[in-house]
Amino acid sequence: MNNLDLLSHAIREKKKISFEYNKPGKTSGQRIGNPYAIFILTAKSGVQSTKVHLVQTAGVSDSKDVSPFPDFRMFNIQELSNIEVLDETFEPTSKKYNPSWEGYKDVISKV
Repeated sequence: MNNLDLLSHAIREKKKISFEYNKPGKTSGQRIGNPYAIFILTAKSGVQSTKVHLVQTAGVSDSKDVSPFPDFRMFNIQELSNIEVLDETFEPTSKKYNPSWEGYKDVISKV
């Protein structure tokens, strides 16, 4: 399965995931979270990128000290690697998740 398929499966089944984020300038290492939505985000410049919104619950983070876990975060799917769908399920209870958010107009999958 490719990254998009793995993440879509995790969202459908409400399964936690582990992954590595390989964005230049970001701390490398394993992250763990609850995926809520995959969507295509169009910047004001017209550039599109595929994103995943998730509640990060553990692992490395550049903003953990400012915004401790759990916290709602967005990642570029193209910069994720070693995605693993875990056996543990989650209840989608994040107050920061808005399934009607206008940014989800090009949604691929969401809880």
